[in-house]
Amino acid sequence: MKTKPLLITLTVFLITLGGIFFAGCKHQASGDKENVIRFLNDFNRHAKAGDIDSLQQFFETDKNSKAITLLIKVLSGKTNLGGKAMPLFRTELNFTDNDITFTGNDLAKAFVKVNFSGDNVPVKLSAITFTIHKLSDGQFKIISVSADRFRRDYLAYQKKIAGKSLADKDVYEPITLAAFKTADQLKTRYDSVLWFEHVNKQTYFYVIKGVLNRNFYYPDSIPGKPTYKMGLISPSLKEIIPPAYDLIHNIGGTLNGFVEVELGKNRGLYDLNGKAVVPVIYDQIYPLNNDGDNLALLKKDADYFYLKKDLSITDKLTDFKIADELSKIKTFGSSFDLSDKSSKNIMEYNDRESTNCIVIPPSYLADWKIVPAYIDFQNPLRKRVQSMNEDGEGDVDMSISFTGTQKQDSSWFKSAFYSLVGNYLGARGGLYTEKKLVVVDKRTNRVMGFSAQTYYGRAEGGGYLSGACNENSLKAISDSLIEFKTTANIERAGIIEGPYYHYLQIKNGKLVPLPGKRIFGFTQYVKMNDSYLQGCYLLGAPNDRDSKGVRADNLPTSVLQYMKNEIYASYQYKFKSEQWNDAFNDQFERYNGGNLSNVDDSLTAIDKFNINFLVKKLSSTKIKTNTLAAK
Repeated sequence: MKTKPLLITLTVFLITLGGIFFAGCKHQASGDKENVIRFLNDFNRHAKAGDIDSLQQFFETDKNSKAITLLIKVLSGKTNLGGKAMPLFRTELNFTDNDITFTGNDLAKAFVKVNFSGDNVPVKLSAITFTIHKLSDGQFKIISVSADRFRRDYLAYQKKIAGKSLADKDVYEPITLAAFKTADQLKTRYDSVLWFEHVNKQTYFYVIKGVLNRNFYYPDSIPGKPTYKMGLISPSLKEIIPPAYDLIHNIGGTLNGFVEVELGKNRGLYDLNGKAVVPVIYDQIYPLNNDGDNLALLKKDADYFYLKKDLSITDKLTDFKIADELSKIKTFGSSFDLSDKSSKNIMEYNDRESTNCIVIPPSYLADWKIVPAYIDFQNPLRKRVQSMNEDGEGDVDMSISFTGTQKQDSSWFKSAFYSLVGNYLGARGGLYTEKKLVVVDKRTNRVMGFSAQTYYGRAEGGGYLSGACNENSLKAISDSLIEFKTTANIERAGIIEGPYYHYLQIKNGKLVPLPGKRIFGFTQYVKMNDSYLQGCYLLGAPNDRDSKGVRADNLPTSVLQYMKNEIYASYQYKFKSEQWNDAFNDQFERYNGGNLSNVDDSLTAIDKFNINFLVKKLSSTKIKTNTLAAK
């Protein structure tokens, strides 16, 4: 997918030493460059020999994990990234002493060049970064690997190799080859053909006049004025929808038999005969479950209307409350899966290099932030994808789980919660998780959505949540400030999982998060009380996440100390203890150990209140940790 989150498997996997790593020795490893080179040469020697068992011993923990095993097999030439087929080319490590730097605390980073080479194809250069830990006995172990660039380059080179070795009939279905040919013909009438969609063995074409914006697939980026217009062409090459719109959705994706279109912030519907069934003047189109004579609910400004089954549109509904009608909207309050098999139709990119198909969900689901605006799945019509490119760029599937509502009868809002789990790269499940919040503002009679990441550890990706904690709650701090608490991967201060707080404002009918880099965000926006020291926590080291761990209902003093020091670090405070400077180096931009000896003038009234609150808690002898076995 064009907007894919960073992933944990192979892109980045992290084997940490547990909690915050504080080396007891301040010795810099700069004198060990030769030993690190010797360590890497030994690793490379075993890789060339294909000695899998020996290579696993080079890693500090989790040496039998799937991610490590896969990386070892790829570097040894035993398999491709998919893990089931032999590689189509050779992979070779290449490094020098100039590629090694030291970060203190007996840690070294090795930027290792990787060469990809195949027959009759130029060599391609890539890279992997190893983080290496010097043990007390003078031995070395790899504790983390950053392989995002390696993965991207590997897949690109694999496509190039496969393209030279396979005939069209070995890669594309006849219906796809015919679509490529027709798309080329349509370029005499239009500037480009972006996608084509197969419906009942007939192909429709999404055409463009103008030039597609560079940020088209990144709807959350700063929007620019569209430099194109999109239309839809029938299998008979008749113009069903004129090229006058910013976006045309999947056929039947919003309502069966119809096509949703967008122009600016307005939405409407066409049928497949080219009739504009719903004028493109509405803010939102909500398809309804079996609701008598009504097909959909239409929203324009503060008003609502029904689209009837006879395709007439009612007058404005009087005394209509969207909070009371949510259960009638399709997918609200339900769990569902999305994949290439969840639609009867398949929409392909007009791109011979792409191994993905694309889904454009109903606009209301994207507005609610339940799913992305564009979703890529692995394309079942591209033959040999599973053998030549098993780690295709698209999702295998997405699982959207409805996790409940929160009753707030006396409040001005109503809320519901979802969890999205994306299965990415060769069907290894649960590789990124997001929490989704849907809020109805009863004052303005509108629905809003917010999507929260769930990983705040030190790696560049995110993994699954264990399920031991599943807290979701919403609280109005004021008429304009909402506090959203949800379980996330913390992986700091000895916390594996715990509640993470988001603070949201309502602006222009949207939920807008307030800025903040603190793990314990409540210290920035609210005056604390004991409730912020309670909740479901999974304590331990990140590499213990597959074990039972412990569950704490009151935070230990080590976490309270982190919480207090985090306030100071957010203002670039330089601690006397290097362990605290190291703890916050990757959390705050430009921190680098802090650079200010005093930040008292920067502290807000809320900061000062919370520091005093935490100091009192830390000085109390009554605080005890209540631990229970986690699920």
